[in-house]
Amino acid sequence: MTAVPGGPEPGGGRPKPGAPVDSRRRRWAGRARALGEAARVRTRRFWDGAQPTLRQLWWTEEPVTPVTTVDRRVPEPLAVPAQGQVYVFLVRATYTWSSETARPELFGWYVDYFQQQATQRLHRLAVRHAVEVPPHRPRDLHAALTAALADDDPPPWTYARGEVTFACEPDVTVHLDERVRKLLQPYWEQRIALECERDLARRRAEYAEERDRRERPTAARAGKDGEPAATAPPADGTGPAGAARDARGMPGPGRARRGSRPDGPVESFTPLEPLLPRPRRARPRDSGPARASRSRPRSEPGRAQV
Repeated sequence: MTAVPGGPEPGGGRPKPGAPVDSRRRRWAGRARALGEAARVRTRRFWDGAQPTLRQLWWTEEPVTPVTTVDRRVPEPLAVPAQGQVYVFLVRATYTWSSETARPELFGWYVDYFQQQATQRLHRLAVRHAVEVPPHRPRDLHAALTAALADDDPPPWTYARGEVTFACEPDVTVHLDERVRKLLQPYWEQRIALECERDLARRRAEYAEERDRRERPTAARAGKDGEPAATAPPADGTGPAGAARDARGMPGPGRARRGSRPDGPVESFTPLEPLLPRPRRARPRDSGPARASRSRPRSEPGRAQV
């Protein structure tokens, strides 16, 4: 039987020809275990060092962001009876629908399904508050509905069908009945006219006051310089001191004419009276006979001349 040669001895020599086979196998097995343990240690070290790099290269999926679909619906106005049950209020509402779970192709179908429920919900709320409000006061009903939506039934209103959830936010406005509008139209026409007249009178007073403020400094400067301020004569023909004026605007006989100051640079003079009387024209001298005939007195009829 021929023996299988073994590996090199630790001393570097060949195994002896007469050495048993089992001893060589045990040496190979021990050597394989040592190499395997060394490889396992090196592999573990390599894996621990490569993990940070591999984590950066791993594929990571970002979380899906939910998409919110929004739609607005404006149905027909709701007619709710006012106080007295004779006239009505028109309640107009805009419904804003939103959902994060509904698919876009089915969003409109769900809105149509929930719209009737939201309309009935708002109608019950409006009827409960409108019966106590007079028909010509839509602002009071709007305030009552706003307070009710904020306290009693605050939006958003939630509706669900299966796994799909919807949110609804109503926006409400209140309008007058057309019959009440026609009855209130003459009242508001007169009120608007009175307010316009009052505003016009107030503006006139403001303009007059502003004009007086502009003229007051001018009059003060004129009085400071010693010259009386020029004022326009009133429409009744009287002067500043109540002196009467004639039709031509000249002062009356009892009013002295105003001249220049004694120490003024302009020489004082007395203006001529307007429209002086026309001067008489001198007659030419006549000759002796003609002059004598002209100077002879005329004889009276029936009286003889001597």
